[in-house]
Amino acid sequence: MKRLFIKQNIGIDISKDDCKGSLFALTNEYDIVTLGTKTFTNTLKGFLGLLEWVKVKGDKNIIATFTMEATGVYYENLAYFLVEQGFTVHVVLPNQSKKYAESLGAKSKTDKIDSRILAQMGIERKLLSWQPLSSNFVSLKQLTRERDAIIQERINVSNQLHAYKHQRVINSSSISRSEKRIAALNVQIKEIEREIAEIVKCDKVLNKRLDNLQSIPGVGLITAVTIVAETNGFISINNIKQLTSFAGLDVRIAESGKWKGKSRISKKGNSHIRKALYFPTFTKIQFDIQTKQYYERLKTKKAKPMIAAVAVQRKLLGLIYTLWKKEERFCPNYRELLAA
Repeated sequence: MKRLFIKQNIGIDISKDDCKGSLFALTNEYDIVTLGTKTFTNTLKGFLGLLEWVKVKGDKNIIATFTMEATGVYYENLAYFLVEQGFTVHVVLPNQSKKYAESLGAKSKTDKIDSRILAQMGIERKLLSWQPLSSNFVSLKQLTRERDAIIQERINVSNQLHAYKHQRVINSSSISRSEKRIAALNVQIKEIEREIAEIVKCDKVLNKRLDNLQSIPGVGLITAVTIVAETNGFISINNIKQLTSFAGLDVRIAESGKWKGKSRISKKGNSHIRKALYFPTFTKIQFDIQTKQYYERLKTKKAKPMIAAVAVQRKLLGLIYTLWKKEERFCPNYRELLAA
């Protein structure tokens, strides 16, 4: 039987300056064949050169797909370029590609090896297609992350200030400078929050849908914006289970035979979503009767209260997802109305 290619994928390892690409193909006998490996600059000229190389090396009868790792922001220009050219792009989390490499028994790590692993991963696995963020979501994601970084800086300076005030020899100049830094950081936080509010206000559709999310007890504008921006409006999320995994709130079970280890959340996902849910979760537990009952019921069964709190986090995230998809407001008596 004549060997035919039925699928081809380019794995790309990206750094600030260049992209290392490996082109793999899958045959009709399910063998994986390496068609070539080459390095390109992380520029528009390099991207065009990549497409020309794929044309020459690849099978012209099969549309190629591209698989890359979410490495900081360096992958974004190439990912946007490829999607604009009509290609399917897969962007995987670093922990996904790491686990896949371990399953292959890879012991070394170089840019070339990483690109080959990503190429094989795209051939063997059914990966989700990457969807580019809308312009508003790009801005909101950047602003919420910037705000989070400044808040963390403020916490660090506040801790330092506390130490200055309680050490044996008090240095008033150090105290003064720290207080000025905190004041300046507070101004920056307010500026960012005003900018976020202005972007939301100017987008009527987004404003309405975010307003629906804010009808949930404990969920404010920053929380709603963070979760929606980090998920690109849930565009690639098909169900709550997938969203839970994306946020790293899925449970990792450790069992083997009769041995049962501790189950814990994986934390292998978007940490910004988990962080955004932390305070709203406890606010909802405090002020929402049904949530409080659910939390107390779980807390009596679990060894640590935080386990029950994480369950509430998952429930809250699922509620946010549902209201966004249905374009509805939160209804505290939903179950009673449904039963009537």
